[in-house]
Amino acid sequence: MDKLIVARMQKFTVEDLMRCILGLQEIEIRIYFELLDMKEATVLELAERVERDRTTVQKALRSLMNCGLVEREKVTEKSGFKYIYRPVEFKNVKTKMEELLDEWYLSVKKWLRGI
Repeated sequence: MDKLIVARMQKFTVEDLMRCILGLQEIEIRIYFELLDMKEATVLELAERVERDRTTVQKALRSLMNCGLVEREKVTEKSGFKYIYRPVEFKNVKTKMEELLDEWYLSVKKWLRGI
């Protein structure tokens, strides 16, 4: 049984972990990695890149900001303003996921001892 569990765990991808640990959806993960590649982007640039509508991208970016994976800067232009989105470095995201995983592990271990 242990070998089966280990074999299944070795098939996990980074995206699987982000879904599980951070509760992200597929589009949110895709947008985060696109932003990593682009370094920075507007909603419209991201929408074009991921071939989704603006409102879907805005919702995903809001979720990513709430998780601390994306930062937003307001830039003033002649005709008003726009927001520029930048990803948090992936090494920081990995550290955050590791911390959350450690917290979850300890809480599950405590719960199991109480059964």
